[in-house]
Amino acid sequence: MIRQAIRNPVQLAADAPLCRDNGPMPTTIATEAECLEQLLEAFRDIADRDDIHQAAERLLLAQEWIRREAKRAAADPIFSDLRLAS
Repeated sequence: MIRQAIRNPVQLAADAPLCRDNGPMPTTIATEAECLEQLLEAFRDIADRDDIHQAAERLLLAQEWIRREAKRAAADPIFSDLRLAS
């Protein structure tokens, strides 16, 4: 009983219902938080809602965001030394 009362904040956040079953899926992802939310929702699409097609759409959105951010990071001069090291 005490163990349940002293739970990790991450566990509490993970247990919080984030599902927006009635909300529209975004057409694009703008932030890291939105990307992570869509990844979690894709997991829920598969595990809870048995909707593999919606999960695939969410994962494509997340993949597009990751590619955009990777291109932006590659163009950032602060990372030029890192590219030479690899």
